[in-house]
Amino acid sequence: MRKILAIMLLLVFLAGCALRSHEAPPEDVDKAAALFFQRLNAAAYDTIYKDTAKKFKQAKTKEEIIDSLKELTSKGRLQDYQRVRMTFEGEGADLMAVPAFSALFEQARGDITLYFVDESGEWRLIGFAFKQRG
Repeated sequence: MRKILAIMLLLVFLAGCALRSHEAPPEDVDKAAALFFQRLNAAAYDTIYKDTAKKFKQAKTKEEIIDSLKELTSKGRLQDYQRVRMTFEGEGADLMAVPAFSALFEQARGDITLYFVDESGEWRLIGFAFKQRG
């Protein structure tokens, strides 16, 4: 009887874990950013678009997103980037990770801010901005 009860409790626990929503680990933000920069240098615009957040695709057309990516790469290849800060905004389903990077392109230097949302346990790009520095 005890073994049956223990097995039933274990099954209930495992079912509860499976139903719980999974959150994207904070340490995966840097991995998502590195993948974005790698794809940017490879001009893999369609791949970047495919992996963006649903909300980004709803707010902007594919052409708008790809045009913005092409504008970013018009400054040449990304030579180097260093994260200078990271903030988290919102909570729960609205949690957003906002890493900012100092970036050196072949023809420009500036700051790139990436915006990621937690979508089904993965950090998905929902926006980006580049501010050129002298």
